[in-house]
Amino acid sequence: MSIKNYILFIGGMIVGMVLILPFLKWLGIPLSFANVLVYMFGEPDNAKKIIVSLFLILLVSLIVLIPKSKYMKSS
Repeated sequence: MSIKNYILFIGGMIVGMVLILPFLKWLGIPLSFANVLVYMFGEPDNAKKIIVSLFLILLVSLIVLIPKSKYMKSS
């Protein structure tokens, strides 16, 4: 990477930390995945834990299997 790319990367990080995160907090958008799950499913109890676990297993399997299947087709 060149010096220009490093400067753009650091500038983007600063803009993200200084401008974007407070703006998202001001809008009330959750910033962590745990907060998103609480926002979607509410406070945890036994039934919701099972639903969230199945949702996470599905999400992780899609994240892993889709690129793997595309990789297998390309080779």
